Amino acid sequence: MADVVGFFKHFHDHVNSSLDDVTRKNFANLETNSKRIAYLSGLPLMKSYDLTPEVEKCKSGGEFPVNKRLEKARLFKDEGNREVQRGDWVKAMQLYSLSMIHMPKKETEELAIVLANRSAALNHLEQYEESLADIRRCLALGYPRHLRYKVYERRARCLLVLKRNQDAVKAFQDTISSLDEAKNLNQEKKQKLRTDAKLMLEVLNKGLVLAGNPKDPKPINKIVPKPKLPGKHNVNYPAASEAIQIDHDETKGRYASASRDIQVGETLLIEKPHSGVLLAEYAATHCQNCFAKCPIPLGCPTCPNVVFCSDQCQEVALTSYHAYECPILPLIWKSGCSITCHIALRMITQDSKQHFKELTKDLDKKPIGPYKSNDYRNIYNLVSHEGKRTKQDLLHRSHMAVFLVKLLELSGYFDTKPRETLIDIDEIKTMGVAERYRDDVELFGGLILKNIQVLQFNAHEVFELQCSKARLEQNVIKHNGDSVFVAGAVFPTLALFNHSCDPSVVRYFSGPYIIVRSVKNIKKGEEVAENYGPIFTMTSKEERQATLKDQYWFDCTCEPCQQNWPRYDQMNETYMRFRCDSGQPCPNVLPVAHDCTEFMVKCGLCQQFTNILKGLKALQVQSYLVCDLGSDEMFIFS
Repeated sequence: MADVVGFFKHFHDHVNSSLDDVTRKNFANLETNSKRIAYLSGLPLMKSYDLTPEVEKCKSGGEFPVNKRLEKARLFKDEGNREVQRGDWVKAMQLYSLSMIHMPKKETEELAIVLANRSAALNHLEQYEESLADIRRCLALGYPRHLRYKVYERRARCLLVLKRNQDAVKAFQDTISSLDEAKNLNQEKKQKLRTDAKLMLEVLNKGLVLAGNPKDPKPINKIVPKPKLPGKHNVNYPAASEAIQIDHDETKGRYASASRDIQVGETLLIEKPHSGVLLAEYAATHCQNCFAKCPIPLGCPTCPNVVFCSDQCQEVALTSYHAYECPILPLIWKSGCSITCHIALRMITQDSKQHFKELTKDLDKKPIGPYKSNDYRNIYNLVSHEGKRTKQDLLHRSHMAVFLVKLLELSGYFDTKPRETLIDIDEIKTMGVAERYRDDVELFGGLILKNIQVLQFNAHEVFELQCSKARLEQNVIKHNGDSVFVAGAVFPTLALFNHSCDPSVVRYFSGPYIIVRSVKNIKKGEEVAENYGPIFTMTSKEERQATLKDQYWFDCTCEPCQQNWPRYDQMNETYMRFRCDSGQPCPNVLPVAHDCTEFMVKCGLCQQFTNILKGLKALQVQSYLVCDLGSDEMFIFS
């Protein structure tokens, strides 16, 4: 529910120790999530609980109340200017980025100057499209008119390199016009710039005429394109391939199976998360919206806590979830709440209050039509095991939901518009919510508590592959890569896939999108299972069973668990292993020495003989599918 560090643990412990038996009994008798949060939130001990001492004590997680500091922004800008003098354009670009992130929203002219400075650094680093983008931004912010000749001339030079000559003509014309307003530029320099610009115009115009006035090439789009699912989609589950169907039975619930034979390597699902949240430790280096690394970041106008990789991601965030989370983000981080609790809140802040008020009319009904990843009702109806939970479990999660409801009130969400003023520290001297929001506490408290329960079993970690410098070995490019946990998300279609300790698919990420591909041949009708964490090659059956029971509340009955397959480190290179194939059901595995000359091997369990020749032939035919695991381990063949 929450990390060890953070004030939520203190809040939880205080509330838990303050509840008397009558209050606990009253809570235990409540039958809905909404009633649980409405009851807890209205208790006198919630209204009297003061967060300020714990928040002020916690130095990590950003400044609260949220504030941008002009002196800090100017310091970064000055340091960037010094790096320019040293000729270190990379450091200069990074420092100008920090200055931009910390620059207060009202300082539009200073922000425009910082963007212009960064455009110069990017130009020197040959990042021409990015330099053009910063020039556009600084002009939109009202870059000083007497300095505009600089950015117009820089724009023209960038466009020339990009062979966008028609646009370059306009930029050189703007350069000449703007020189009339360059009041601080001495006459000699002004004349030289004007002459150079006119000369370039003459050359460009002649070249364009001779070439027949061709159109400029389109700007280079460096945004990673959305991955596309090859072939046909499943009409009922559009994120999945037509090779996947979703079935249901009483034991397994909903699960994925193959609607046709699937070959190894096929892409079976590409899905954007319904909701996802970046880990706090990557907030300064990765895009808050798509989780991509941000070497040339854009900031939030009102807080210094997040960055974005593009105008598009910035706009999505600022017009939805971040508009509400901006003033409360330090409280989320300082609380120490887990990433799943933050996702539970994000699932609300990313849509409007009115959206959820409309949805509540039929939340318990599964939507008719295609199963859409962006439909909250599909998340709401995922497994939550509410009926199996103890009252103490529900009470613990309700404490977090009460805290998150308080944050919604502070954010302005209940008033249907983001707050325009800083949160005053006195506003967190109570965990109670104003009486006028009673209905909102019941509705959204119930939804958040439901989200927390659903996410326990259905959230996924989002990984980024971080690679060291590549090296060439025997004409093959190799690198040591690590998968690093950078975000958490919930993928509604993938959440329908069951677990196996020997999964038939692997998943990886492209930005926020999850991509699922087969790692083995799967016959029509067979289950298509993913892996929830423990895998038979690395973890013993006992450990796997305990982990899955503790985290996901089920007993795994996959084939490796039923047959107690060995780990890779338990396999011996001196013998092979074959399943008993005696013609009668037998779960035994037959160890066969690698120098064995007999083809008929007796099973020690059923006392029948198995012909291993078939397995050896299969091994010979399919050996190209066996991965090099760095040793000579043998596998179980059938």
